[in-house]
Amino acid sequence: MSSQNEITKLNQTTTQIKHPSILEKSALSCVKCAKCVPTCTIYGVNRDEITSPRGYLDLANAYAKGRLLLDKQLKDSIESCFLCTSCVEQCPMHLPVDVVIQRTRVDIAKKYGIPLYKKIMFCLLGKRSVLNLVFSMGYYFNPCLFKTQNGFKKMRFKLPKIGDRTIMPFHAKSFLQSYNGLIESKQNSSDKKRKVGVYIGCLSNYNYKNVGVSLLKILDRLGIDTLVPKGQECCGAPAFFSGDICNTTKLIKKNLDYLLPLLDDLEALLVPEATCAAMLLHDWGNALEIESEAHGIDNSEYLEKLKILEKKTYMASKWLHDRTQLNELLKDSKKEERSITYHDPCHARKVLKIYQEPRKLLQNFKLKEMKDCNVCCGFGGVTIQSEKYDLAKSVGDKKALNIKQSGAEIVSAECGACRMQIDDSMARNNVGVSFKHPLELIAENLGL
Repeated sequence: MSSQNEITKLNQTTTQIKHPSILEKSALSCVKCAKCVPTCTIYGVNRDEITSPRGYLDLANAYAKGRLLLDKQLKDSIESCFLCTSCVEQCPMHLPVDVVIQRTRVDIAKKYGIPLYKKIMFCLLGKRSVLNLVFSMGYYFNPCLFKTQNGFKKMRFKLPKIGDRTIMPFHAKSFLQSYNGLIESKQNSSDKKRKVGVYIGCLSNYNYKNVGVSLLKILDRLGIDTLVPKGQECCGAPAFFSGDICNTTKLIKKNLDYLLPLLDDLEALLVPEATCAAMLLHDWGNALEIESEAHGIDNSEYLEKLKILEKKTYMASKWLHDRTQLNELLKDSKKEERSITYHDPCHARKVLKIYQEPRKLLQNFKLKEMKDCNVCCGFGGVTIQSEKYDLAKSVGDKKALNIKQSGAEIVSAECGACRMQIDDSMARNNVGVSFKHPLELIAENLGL
């Protein structure tokens, strides 16, 4: 097909999008002040204006209006964004550049398809029983598959898309296999029992299981009953950030249909993982709206359901800080000799504006703030980790150096994706610092 014919076809496609489209709204409002540029994670790596926030907005706008082909060069540029939302935070009008990127990635996936390894991964996200078996097999074959090097696990042999990076821990049973249903507090209380739900997230479910266990221990100490819904599904973040909108909304709708009937009996739904919390509170709505625009599907029913869910959904650290007596309990706990440095996950600080609460809950530890504690760790999603790993390493190396220079014994952050990336970066740079989730540290401080 000639370039002219392809542009004509592109014009016919884009005219089907209601104007102004998601791709155009932000671009029309951008005044090119460049406040976003210095804080952009990918711009900090390649210093290319094309892969800066205002560059992305111009590209997306030109594509939406049919003036630019969705060729491989544009695809490569759009897929280089870390979706850290630093630009959204810095923008005087808080233009949703992240949503523009995600919308464009949906069209990229439509035109170029989803790579086979991603298709398999995203399909498995909705098949909990199969995932349980996969991760269980990883645990039992652990000695054959992995070796321990400087305290970190690595593959004994290189695999495509994985290489020699650090591997997450595996368990015989997932968190949801070990803990589900109603878990009543053992504390005696004359007050009416409080009850919350826990939405655990895949990484804490399969790999960082002690995060969920620590949350259960803290809630028990506070005299709060916990419901762990066994049928909860993945939040869909890996699929969403890769442009697979169909698998994303499929998981969203399954979760909403399952969780909503449970909410009437719960005071709150707690999420210990920043990425999952941001998905529920920020990106589920974006995904439903993007699907409506891209595929003409009426998602108004689920957007209304989402409003109900959002009213009771909280990051675990924020709810514990704001709605319980945990601060008072911690004041009576021992002062720790261990020192920590805190990394702010992008989805916690920039999207949900949560960063003070976890620090206050870690009051009994010696806090040594690292340089650029709120700068992205470089995880960036499945595409960055698999197809653009050099970008992840470049950003991660800076974070590892900052952790080392802080002089802390422990680095903490409430995000499993950050944990994967930071552990890999520290292992690569020989940084002898351990990683612990704030909930793990709080439970330890309380002697639980």
